Amino acid sequence: MGKKSNAKKAATKSGGPAKLLPQTRGELTAIVDEVFKRCTKIPPAVAPSAAHEWAEYLEIYALIEKITNIEKDIQLPSYSRKEQVMPFMSWIEEMKIMVSGVEIADFDEQGFGLRATEDLNEGQEVITVPREAMLTEETARKSYLGSLIERDPILQHMGNVSLALHVLGEFVNPQSPWQPYLRILPSTYSTTLYFSPQQLQLLKGSPVLDEAIKQFRNIARQYSYFYRILHSSPEAKSWPIKDYFTFKAYRWAVSTVMTRQNRIPGKGSCGQMALIPAWDMANHQEGIYSTDYDDEKNCSVCLAQRDFKAGDQFTMYYSQRPNTELFLHNGFVVRDNKNDSLAIKLGVSKSDTLYDEKVALLLSLGLPSAGSFMLIPGQHPISPGLLAFTRIFCMDKSSLDKWKDDGEKAKGLLHEDCDVGTTVQDKTWTFLNTRVALLTRAYSTTLEDDEAALPTLTGLEALVRSQLICEKIILRDSASYLSSYISK
Repeated sequence: MGKKSNAKKAATKSGGPAKLLPQTRGELTAIVDEVFKRCTKIPPAVAPSAAHEWAEYLEIYALIEKITNIEKDIQLPSYSRKEQVMPFMSWIEEMKIMVSGVEIADFDEQGFGLRATEDLNEGQEVITVPREAMLTEETARKSYLGSLIERDPILQHMGNVSLALHVLGEFVNPQSPWQPYLRILPSTYSTTLYFSPQQLQLLKGSPVLDEAIKQFRNIARQYSYFYRILHSSPEAKSWPIKDYFTFKAYRWAVSTVMTRQNRIPGKGSCGQMALIPAWDMANHQEGIYSTDYDDEKNCSVCLAQRDFKAGDQFTMYYSQRPNTELFLHNGFVVRDNKNDSLAIKLGVSKSDTLYDEKVALLLSLGLPSAGSFMLIPGQHPISPGLLAFTRIFCMDKSSLDKWKDDGEKAKGLLHEDCDVGTTVQDKTWTFLNTRVALLTRAYSTTLEDDEAALPTLTGLEALVRSQLICEKIILRDSASYLSSYISK
C-alpha cells in the first residue's frame, strides 16, 4: 500500500481552523449544492407518503454524512465546561449580572444547572440580567453580520436564524465580549438534529418523527443556503465565521439557540429573540412563570417559582409546552406533563359532497378543514377542537343544516354534553376509537415494552422511550375513555 494522501485538508500554522484544498473545496461545494436543491424543491400537489418522506430524509442524511466527513478536520474550539465556571462567574460580575443564592452545579444526566446555596422563598429575586449582557437580534445586527442581515430575507424574518449565526460568529471570535459565556455552553445537545437514522427510526409511529424529519431538512437547507453565501460573498472573506462554518458547527449554533432562546421586548409587537446568560443555566420544572422583563431597569428578572431549600436544584418553569415541543426543541421530556398532547391529523376530503358546508361550519368555530387536532392527558382526553371537528366530519346534510346558521349554538359542538343526536354521536365515538386504535398499532413497540426497557437505557435511546411512553399513555387513556362511550 502506498502512503495515504492527505488530500482533504491543508493544515494551518496559525492555530486557526484547517483549510480545505481547492479540489476538496470544490467537491464539498458540489455536494452542498445538491443538498440545497433537494431541500428546496417544490413539494408535490399531493402530500407524499411517510415512506417517501423517510426515503428522502435518508438521501439528504447521506449527503450530509459526506459533507461532515469532508469537514471533519475543521473543528470548533473546545472547552471544559467545569474549567469555564470560574471565568464565567468573573464575567458575570463584570457584566453587572446579579446572581443571588444559587451556584452552578453538575446534575449528571440533566447536565449543568443551578443549585440553591441558601433557603430561597417563593417570589425572591434570584437572577437579574441587564440587556447589555445578552446576545440578541439587535446585537447581531450591530456585528459584522449586520450587512448580511439587512439584505437577506431569511435573516430579516427569522430572528432565531440570525441569532444562531451570531452565536457561531461570536464563539469563533477570540475577541468577542461574550467568550466567557459561550465557552460554558454545552458542546453537544440531545435535540433530534443529533439523532442517527437508526435512532430516529425508534420513533416509528410517533407524530414527532415527521416533525423531526422536517426539522433536519430545514437545518440542512439553511446550512447549504448560508454556505453558498459565505463562500461567494466578497465581504465574507474577512469574517471569522466563514472558515469555521460547517454543518456540525451550524447544528451546534442552532441547537444552542433552540434550547436557550427567550423573547424580550424590542422593535415591533413581537419583541426579539435573545440568549440570557446565567438565567439560561436553570433547568425546567413544572410550576409557575417566574421570569419577567423590567422595562424601567432594562433587564430580565428571575424570581424563585417556589420555596427552595439550600442544596436543592433551582429550577424555573419554561412555559406551557407539550412533550413534543420539549423533545424536539429542548431535548428532554417531562413525565406527567399536564400540558402534554398528542396530535391526530385529520381533514375533510375535497371530494366530500358536503365539503363546503362542513368547512363553513368549521370556520365559524375557528377550526381548520385539515390539520392537527389534539388528544390530551386527563379524564377528558378528547380536546374541544378534536371533538367538534369529528362531530362535523360525521354529519350528514340534515345535521349540518341544524347547526350552520346559528354561530352561538354551534359553539356547543366544542362541549361533551352537547346534544348532536344519537347517530352523529355514535359515529363520532366510533371514528375516534378507530383512529386511536390505528395510531396505537402504528408503533413498533408497546407501552409495556417501553416501560420495561427504559431502566436499562441511557442517552438518546432513553429520551426516545420516554417520549413514546408519554404518547402511549395518552392513547391508552383515550382508548379507555372512548370504549366507555361505545359500550353504552
